[in-house]
Amino acid sequence: MDKSVLVRAMPIGFAFALTLCAVWAAAAGARAYTTTSPLVVRLVDRAVAYLETAEEDRVGGKAVIALALLKNKASPDHPRIVEAAKAIQGSAKGGGTDMDIYGTGVSIIFLVTYDPDKYRPEIEALLKSLRNRQKPHGGWGYPSNEQGDTSMTQYGVLGYWEAKQVGFEPPLESVEAMTRWLLKTQDPSGAWGYQGNLSPSYQPVEQQSIRQSLSAAGLGSVYICADLLGLTPAVAPRDESLPAALRESAPQQAHAAPGQQIRTSIDPNLIRAAQKRGNDWIAKEYKVDPGLEAYYYLYALERYCSFRELAEGKAGVDLAEVEGPKWYNEGVEFLRDSQKEDGGWDVVIGQCGKPVNTAFGVLFLLRSMQKSIQRARGFGEGMLVGGRGLPKDGSDIVVQGGNVVPKPLLAPFEALKAAMEREEAGAEDLTAAVERMEKLPPKQSQLLVSEYQKRLDKLLSNPSPEKRVAAVKMLGRSGDLDNVPMLIRALDDRDPEVMLAARDGLRRLSRKFDGFGPPDEPTDEQRGQAIEKWKAWYLSIRPDTEF
Repeated sequence: MDKSVLVRAMPIGFAFALTLCAVWAAAAGARAYTTTSPLVVRLVDRAVAYLETAEEDRVGGKAVIALALLKNKASPDHPRIVEAAKAIQGSAKGGGTDMDIYGTGVSIIFLVTYDPDKYRPEIEALLKSLRNRQKPHGGWGYPSNEQGDTSMTQYGVLGYWEAKQVGFEPPLESVEAMTRWLLKTQDPSGAWGYQGNLSPSYQPVEQQSIRQSLSAAGLGSVYICADLLGLTPAVAPRDESLPAALRESAPQQAHAAPGQQIRTSIDPNLIRAAQKRGNDWIAKEYKVDPGLEAYYYLYALERYCSFRELAEGKAGVDLAEVEGPKWYNEGVEFLRDSQKEDGGWDVVIGQCGKPVNTAFGVLFLLRSMQKSIQRARGFGEGMLVGGRGLPKDGSDIVVQGGNVVPKPLLAPFEALKAAMEREEAGAEDLTAAVERMEKLPPKQSQLLVSEYQKRLDKLLSNPSPEKRVAAVKMLGRSGDLDNVPMLIRALDDRDPEVMLAARDGLRRLSRKFDGFGPPDEPTDEQRGQAIEKWKAWYLSIRPDTEF
């Protein structure tokens, strides 16, 4: 997606979101919406109908349209989704060099959302392309320009974050470099400009072409970088009676999010200071009518607000039940008033084009980024309100502020331990434990499997195939190569489900996602060949192993 796919919004407003709040705070009787409100559903349905027939030639443009359809729960075999995947595959074969940073970032996000296992080679190629084009100072920008570009950099940052959530690991030095670039290109006012003027230190220096969309992009990226580095951004609202975007905030001591570790030498105080300046700027400069490139701006705004909500402990809200914040409510009405007869959104001046603008509008209405965060943090569909969708096991829920919510991220770990410690645990308990394990950070998964290694080894010989499958899946999700021999042994299990779970676990641990087989319905010979190949691979990295 050329520079066109992601437009650079002029005084558009990031302002939009936060002034939103200001106006809404004063506006009595204002409407409030959820992602399932009739108006929101109607706007999305009309926009999707337009997107299903709109013409878009750019690979990045195809990707963002397909992403919007996916987020709206379109079928995976929807023609526009399949078309986007094929276009990205073609580009990735050439190393992704025919796409700019916009297109590369959005294509990664789409493939990660669509099918990260099937398109792993393409995602890896695009991540490599992203890394290779990162400038020495840490930002991304035009090849002919030494400076970094805030608008482009936000998509490099977001591509990294989305990829990390499904098991890819962006190089730490690259993440730290882009974080430093963002910290060194903030204006003293707290805003961000277009082409970053790099500070020789972390003292903010004057930036050019400041506008709301770029400030939303820059500040949202700072929050994302903090998350990538294992830091909870630590912004504490003081006045709960004001809209979140307008509250004065006081920094607290930075700490790792549940299950995470701080993995950077960057001073967390620098990140907190940048967040504080940025939030203050947005509170002052927010405006509801962005003027130009409104829809590109809305997508950046929702992303910033979602990561700020995560930092403030509000990311688990059930989007279908809980009324949106003020900026979302006013955004819905802005989109209502500006939607065209054919369902699309467009502006007179802009580089994105009507189809991409429309996709951005849909992503905003669906709270696309918050959904991604909830999935990554194990919130599932989000906070459970009014009893809707409550789990059968009441031990998995607590009540906070009158709402029924899932227990914090540590709950799956405790529940897993409880299941593993019960010798009489049935197959259903162990299967539920595997599902809980998917919510755990990698470090906790590895710790759990290590602690119950003997129990899992014993389960591999249990007469119940369901228990053997559960044990194999836990070993495969452990992230620990020490468990490879047990998984290779399980390849010889006569139950096909156990064998396939062992194969998939080996592929996950080895990061050889095409792997050595066996196929889904192997002959004895194919199974034996696969076992020998996996043994040979493991001996190549652990030569002292005895099978």
